[in-house]
Amino acid sequence: MSIVHARLSIIGSSDDPTIPAADRIETDIVPLTSGGSKIIAAGIILFFLTASCTALRFWSLRRSGRAFMVDDGLYLGAVILFYGLIAADFSMVLVGGVGHHVGELQDWHVVRLLKAVYAVQFLYAILLGLIKISAILMLIRIFFDHRFKLAAIATLVFTIAWITLSMLIEFLICQPIEMNWNVGIAGTCGDQKAAFAAMSLINIINQLTILALPLPMILKLQMEWRYKIVTICIFSIGILTLIFGVIHLSAIVRLDYSDIPYTIAQTTLYGTCEAGIAIIVSSCPLLRPVFDTVFSIRSSRNTEWRGKGTILTLSKTRKSTKSSGFTRMGSESREELELGNMGAHRAKRDTFITVGKRPTFRDDDDNSSLQQIVVTSETIVSRVKGEL
Repeated sequence: MSIVHARLSIIGSSDDPTIPAADRIETDIVPLTSGGSKIIAAGIILFFLTASCTALRFWSLRRSGRAFMVDDGLYLGAVILFYGLIAADFSMVLVGGVGHHVGELQDWHVVRLLKAVYAVQFLYAILLGLIKISAILMLIRIFFDHRFKLAAIATLVFTIAWITLSMLIEFLICQPIEMNWNVGIAGTCGDQKAAFAAMSLINIINQLTILALPLPMILKLQMEWRYKIVTICIFSIGILTLIFGVIHLSAIVRLDYSDIPYTIAQTTLYGTCEAGIAIIVSSCPLLRPVFDTVFSIRSSRNTEWRGKGTILTLSKTRKSTKSSGFTRMGSESREELELGNMGAHRAKRDTFITVGKRPTFRDDDDNSSLQQIVVTSETIVSRVKGEL
């Protein structure tokens, strides 16, 4: 482990003689830069997107009648931690000066920044770990194959090991821990860039493993190919998280600790996007009740039509001698519960002939003005007491 602390030059560089002391920022709230504005904008957008997905996920849970499971609790915990991550990002930008060069800031700006960075690293590792564990438990609940469960458990152990190793690196790479933000004290620090890059690479491998888990099971499902392709696409949306993980890794490799307020802007932006997209993607497979509701409403609207004209009604009544086996009871009285009073059912079938205009669904429908004759029918079933 190297005894050279990569951040030792940060505070000293704020005394850069090429930048007059009068030109350095002295306010508590640091003016926004282009890099800082992108972090703020991404945080606001991801806040509303994750909140919407969370609301839809739990609405779907209630709609489907499924009980609240462990994976739902882990997901909710990850969402709360993500909002903490966004708050820490805002602190890095507004009071830490992210996006500015270190020579433009005061020493206490940089100390605030490094404290926020230390908190962000913990929040990032824990919330990503919770999302991964939640996704794995969801897959175990969906698929029952024995070999799949073994692979999922192995991936779960790998994920827990990644979280544990990330936490240990955060705690142990700099001793004492205060060196992470107070570089003036004596101590030792390891190669932080190499450590964080290695953990980011392991994170990408872990995400790739989770993405590949359900694919063999989906391919074996007995369903039409079009539905199978849609299902694969839903589970494969997680590749977005993988892409942002790769970009995040490249930003870590390019990180310059001698000017960390300026170079950490890209790392912070891509890390926040990766975590936010992971939350959104993990909810997609559970939102089928939402899609079913939307499509059913749209389908019902497309089949509705209104017409004006004359309605001719032909009525025909017939008696059914076959009981349905189920009768809706108005009360729990003895009379209603008696088998003999369930009675037979009488079916009344009415035929309606309507003359009117068919609604226009397309602008190029040339026949929308023509009169249409539509024949519909309905059956009204009634119960006759005392008859079996």
